[in-house]
Amino acid sequence: MSVTEIGKHSPRFSDAEWQTRVDLARLYRLAEYYGWTDLTSTHFSARLADQPDCYLLNSYDLMFDEITASSLVKMRFDTGEAVDAEVTVNPAGHLIHSALLKARPDVNFVMHTHTRAGIAVSAMPGGLRPLSQHAGSILAALAVHPYQDVTAAEDECALLASDLGSRFILLMENHGLLSVGRTAAEAFTYHYYAETACKIQVDILAATDTPLEIPEKALQPLLDWGRPGETPLGGHVWPALTRLVDRHFPGVEG
Repeated sequence: MSVTEIGKHSPRFSDAEWQTRVDLARLYRLAEYYGWTDLTSTHFSARLADQPDCYLLNSYDLMFDEITASSLVKMRFDTGEAVDAEVTVNPAGHLIHSALLKARPDVNFVMHTHTRAGIAVSAMPGGLRPLSQHAGSILAALAVHPYQDVTAAEDECALLASDLGSRFILLMENHGLLSVGRTAAEAFTYHYYAETACKIQVDILAATDTPLEIPEKALQPLLDWGRPGETPLGGHVWPALTRLVDRHFPGVEG
């Protein structure tokens, strides 16, 4: 936690909440930078470690490049209501994110996107295939979930949690990608590799009907690298990503 972040936040936020807010706001800006947005739809969320009844989500009326640490909405897990602000919240966002954060106490951040490549691969028979190093690096952390409308299917929240299980990436059929992480860096890393693998697969299958898959023996080290371990992924690149955000999106703290 940097001194500048601690020094700038409102007294209504604890130091722990402010750091979580800054990390989550940076995830939104990174999604804008990498082109993972869908107007104001899709959501990223974060658990508040010092407030177990609450989590953070975005307001439904802000584009991702407008979201700041201070504009993130504190939500109640049980009711889906904003704690201290009158804001517009997408019910689907609350249902998906609260369900996963409650089901996975080991993770603290959730990212969900509707990108062209992610949706395209989610609609392909067989889903994500071992066609690239990026894909091989995440297949051991990947699960699949059949499509349902979370606002219409009563069992959708339970099924989302059940299908994700102990894995860190969910290929949501006909819908997109979802990743979770113990840290913001880990959630981003899994999402980045999943999105890139999907883009590569779309490119390959547009060029040939007979792609080369990575042989099983060569695939194993990649699977081992991406399988969740004791240390969260992405820590080595997060400082560089935060500098990228600060260069391209000054004022992310808000």
